[in-house]
Amino acid sequence: MQVRMNLQQDQSTRYRVKNDRGMEVEISSKGGSIERLIVPDRNGHPEDIMFNCYLTPVPVITRGLSGKLYDTSSGSVHEIDLALHQLSFTAEPFSTIQESGLRLSAEIAVNGQVIAIDMLYVLTNNNQLILRYAATTNQPLRLSLALPIFFNLSGNLKDSITQHDLKFTSSCFIHPVPTLSMNPCLQQTKGTPFDFRLGRRLHRFFLDKVFLQSPIDTYFSFHQQPVISVHEAVSGRWVTIETSHPGFVLSAAAHHTDTSFSGICFDSTDFLLSSLIRGSIPYFHETTYSFSTTY
Repeated sequence: MQVRMNLQQDQSTRYRVKNDRGMEVEISSKGGSIERLIVPDRNGHPEDIMFNCYLTPVPVITRGLSGKLYDTSSGSVHEIDLALHQLSFTAEPFSTIQESGLRLSAEIAVNGQVIAIDMLYVLTNNNQLILRYAATTNQPLRLSLALPIFFNLSGNLKDSITQHDLKFTSSCFIHPVPTLSMNPCLQQTKGTPFDFRLGRRLHRFFLDKVFLQSPIDTYFSFHQQPVISVHEAVSGRWVTIETSHPGFVLSAAAHHTDTSFSGICFDSTDFLLSSLIRGSIPYFHETTYSFSTTY
């Protein structure tokens, strides 16, 4: 396990975290973005499985931490974007025999509310990437933190994500993700293209006529801890995603020149108003990405 650092021209620092099994993750102190995610295939060949968000059509997908405040004082919902992807975080690398990583911290003030954010990125020797989101505040507020990661398990975008197989158990969804509402309308997944309980290839999912633009956004709600499994047969890569959030938003994206989707994201999120935090009740969520070539 090791952590290396490189100073960038914009005065940010990139930290390269590597385990003993050939997996690497590169993290920037600016915005807490993950710049590269190297995962070996079934033959032990390491490849970057990160989708390059900078090559997407307008609207541009933001790479880095996402933070939002929700103001409900007027009876409706007003969203404030914290623009965390532009923030320079204080970074503290760490390394042990079994895991290495990076702690990023920052304090911001919004309309008199002081929010202390603490992000922990952990790479283990079991090929797990663990993201821990924590925050405290000087007064009660509703907060959502997330780190959208678009990936393509084929490696270096060799193929579209339509050949990925996806499986998870969710009985309710919202499509498309609506304008903020105090009472979002959940629909049942059973009998719809959004039912992934038995597993489905994404090719069949994207054939449905409801997907007319990129990226698509669908929110899935869970009655228990979400567990998502994704497989790409040619590379043999599997990723299992577990999160303490109550659900996630499924999004897909394409490059300017692509005619099919090249990256997929499972953005674990509070959506909409599930995290009220106070000084005595801090914000805390955890999402784990487990990579392997065997299920």
